[in-house]
Amino acid sequence: MPPIRLQPRTCSLPVAVIKKTNAGSATRTFCSSRVILAGAGQGRQAGYRPLVCGAKKIEKIPARSSLLRTLGSGVRGYATATPADAVIEELTEQYSVAMDESELAWQEIENHSAFAANDRAAAVEEFFKLKEMYEHAIKGEHRVEVKRRMGQKIRKLEQATKMLEDMELEDTDYLEDYLEDMDLEDTDLKDTDSDK
Repeated sequence: MPPIRLQPRTCSLPVAVIKKTNAGSATRTFCSSRVILAGAGQGRQAGYRPLVCGAKKIEKIPARSSLLRTLGSGVRGYATATPADAVIEELTEQYSVAMDESELAWQEIENHSAFAANDRAAAVEEFFKLKEMYEHAIKGEHRVEVKRRMGQKIRKLEQATKMLEDMELEDTDYLEDYLEDMDLEDTDLKDTDSDK
């Protein structure tokens, strides 16, 4: 026997009560969110079948499988790939590479590593590859989808890359100043050594 299901606008009165009164008025007066069961006794005993109250008569609830077939005909349960997905996948892969290089460059900068300049250059190079791919993609037919899904990521990475380039300029200025100071100190040391 199929399980009892809840239905909107159903009655909770036994069939015997509905038979004694006008079926239409009984359903209008005593409607609830429960399914009535035809037959005698309680629960899911033999002779019970789910019924739905209508305005004029009591009708059987359609079987679950036929209801699903009716509602689900023509509906697909999966999403199809759009033509823009291939372009976006390529951009996403390049974005991942550029992000990894950028993160590595930031770590090297924080650690004051000797490889910081090389990592910065690699991060900038990977970003420019991504930027070129993005500009080519937004000239194509899927520009709206590409901009919607990748535009903000590219802008954030562009800002991070600009910060890396600015830090490189600052580091270069700092390094030049440091080397000039070192040269002055070396000449000062030589002068003091020659005085002795």
